[in-house]
Amino acid sequence: MQIHNASDDIKIKLLNASYINTQIGLKHFNNNKNLYIKILNSFNQRYENLNLYDLKEEELERTLHTMRGLSATLGMEILATHLEELAEKLEEKKINIFNQQLRDIVNNINLII
Repeated sequence: MQIHNASDDIKIKLLNASYINTQIGLKHFNNNKNLYIKILNSFNQRYENLNLYDLKEEELERTLHTMRGLSATLGMEILATHLEELAEKLEEKKINIFNQQLRDIVNNINLII
């Protein structure tokens, strides 16, 4: 009889995350899967309904800065790069790409959690 370990499920899901480099993210959290999942969940709850068009200038700058650092720490390399570009120059095309990337990542996180 093989004992099924829930930690194995998390490991498999983390390895299969297509929009998140979970190896980088886990490295930042000293391979603490539970803490990493907790922070991913927090990211998801905080940003899943984010609409940059609803933010005032100061709030927008703060949100972009915070998200850029957090996404890089979590291993969301493509999103972090795009956030850096957005912080330099806001353009509608870039905002639309960001919105799609964020939706993809939120969906990816929902598959992990």
